[in-house]
Amino acid sequence: MLRSLIRLLSLSMVVVLAGCGEPAGDPREKEVIRGVARVKSLINSTATNPMAALSLASLAEQGGTIISYISASLPDNETFTCYVEGPRPQPYCVTIRNGAAPGEYVIEGYGAGIDKPLASEKVLASPPKRH
Repeated sequence: MLRSLIRLLSLSMVVVLAGCGEPAGDPREKEVIRGVARVKSLINSTATNPMAALSLASLAEQGGTIISYISASLPDNETFTCYVEGPRPQPYCVTIRNGAAPGEYVIEGYGAGIDKPLASEKVLASPPKRH
């Protein structure tokens, strides 16, 4: 009886521990999802960080795009670098396009297939008005 109980507990622990591991997946897809979160955070920062807002406004005045702002704002050691602007997604890239409202952006991250994004966010940039 005791042996049966010990076996049952051992088997239960093996099943529980086997289920606790991180699911296997394409690491590029995880980077794309992180890239979407990074872009969202950078654009959101324009509403709360005056320096970020000025940086975005300055780049826009010089003819830069939201991609220019993202590229300039990423740390030097950034390993994920596939950020594209416009309506055409690319595999394993983060696509940023204009939303419906002024200053609104739609951020989508794609994996191998470009028919459905792995992650999608809408965000509103808030550049300051220059006097």
